[in-house]
Amino acid sequence: MSAIIDREEIVASLGRGTGRGVKIGLLDTGVDEDHEDLKGKIAASYELVESGGQYSCRETKGTDLIGHGTACAAIINGIAPEAEIHSIKVIGANSKGSSAGLVAGMHWCVESGMNVINASLGTLERRSRESISDAVDEAILNGVVVVAAANNGGFTAYPANLSSVLSVENEAMPDPLKIRYRLGTPIEIEANGIYIEAPCPGGGHKFYTGTSFACPHASAIVARLLSVYPDLQPFEVRSLMWHLGRE
Repeated sequence: MSAIIDREEIVASLGRGTGRGVKIGLLDTGVDEDHEDLKGKIAASYELVESGGQYSCRETKGTDLIGHGTACAAIINGIAPEAEIHSIKVIGANSKGSSAGLVAGMHWCVESGMNVINASLGTLERRSRESISDAVDEAILNGVVVVAAANNGGFTAYPANLSSVLSVENEAMPDPLKIRYRLGTPIEIEANGIYIEAPCPGGGHKFYTGTSFACPHASAIVARLLSVYPDLQPFEVRSLMWHLGRE
């Protein structure tokens, strides 16, 4: 990264990036692979399976009964169209998941060679902080960038409030490649997350608002940067995001 010395070059790099060669693990509600906007654009779909307190991921047909993951996948694909999106369903049809499932999904992403983890989810359970923090540390030490959505209510949530995570708040930003970096706060990035038009399961589109939909904007920007500079480490990605988002 030493050759990247000014913001103009970083912005130019972002413009050249397409996400090619970058694998994104999307921890979410699954993805409707049959939606016309996403056909052929999801590298693989998996679901978390629990047995006797142990979790594993198995490959499956991409479905989404909620729509959350489908919208996030489409946002990533729209900004970084050549990134490989790997959908890992960690939230079921009842819109509920578990901290243990989130941790298992993150471990799977590391073991499967993902470059970026998109977590448009989180937990308010402080008792889960240690296990989630350990999973994040494992990811960072293996060169995986973790991007997580802040809690929409402004509460302290994990993994977003962990210092090694690129955490994202939503803001109205018409340019999908624009972010704002906020120094000195746990939630450091603002990205477009208000009235985002995206596909919903079964066909059609609707508008989404929230940090969940700002998060994939940031993940896609990270993927574009990594496609130009594939050897960047997570701390270097954070530095580039600061340059892109400073006023």
